[in-house]
Amino acid sequence: MSTTIPQAFDAHAEGYDRSLEPLLPIKAVLHALIRSQLAGLPESASVLVAGAGTGAEARFLAPLFPGWRFTLLDPSAGMLAVAQRHAVAEGFADRCTFHVGPVASLPDGGFDAATSVLVSHFLPDPGERRAYFAEVAKRLVPGAPLFTADLCAELDAPQFGALMELWVTLARLPDDRRGPFRAAFGTAIAAHGPREVEAMIRDAGFSAPMPVFQAALVRGWTARRE
Repeated sequence: MSTTIPQAFDAHAEGYDRSLEPLLPIKAVLHALIRSQLAGLPESASVLVAGAGTGAEARFLAPLFPGWRFTLLDPSAGMLAVAQRHAVAEGFADRCTFHVGPVASLPDGGFDAATSVLVSHFLPDPGERRAYFAEVAKRLVPGAPLFTADLCAELDAPQFGALMELWVTLARLPDDRRGPFRAAFGTAIAAHGPREVEAMIRDAGFSAPMPVFQAALVRGWTARRE
C-alpha cells in the first residue's frame, strides 16, 4: 500500500466520522449482515478488524458480544487514535488491541473471524489486492468467516456513468470533490468488477465468496477461510 494513503487518512482522521454520515444507512445494513454472519462465533472469539479506521465495526459488535476481543488494525495511526478514544469512551478498550501497520505485520493465525469494510479498494493493483486478502486469510483459523465490502464497479459497463452519478449524490460530495473522485476511480481507487474481486478472494485462500449486498458502488461478500 502506498505510504501516501495512511498519511492522507492521518490528515483527515478527526473529521472522518463526520464525512461518512451520509453513508450511515449503508453502514447500518453492512453491520446487520456482519452480526448475522458472526453470530455463531464462540463467546470468547477473537476478531480481526482489518482497516479498522475509527473503529466502526468494533463499536457495533462490542456491546452485542461482551466476551469478544478485537484487534483493530490500520496503517493510519491517526485513525486508530480516534478509534481508541471511542473504545475508551464506550467502555470496551480493555478488549481491544490497536495495531498500526499492514495486515502482514501481524503474527499468523489465531483469529476466529475478520471484517474488512471499505478497505481493499485502496489497492488498485490486482496483485496487491489479492495479497491483502491472502494476508487476512493467513491470520484466520480454518473455517473462520470473512465479511468484506468495498467500492466495486466495471468502468466499461454501460450503466457506469449513471451509477457514479448516483454514488456522488448519495455520498453528498461537494461539487469541487466530484471531479477528483471520478478521476481517482480506477487509479487511486480500484475499479475491479465483482467477478474480479470474487476471484481475488477465492485465490487468496477463501471459499467461493457469496455476494450479499449492493448499494450503488458498494458491494459486500461473505466467505470462509479454507
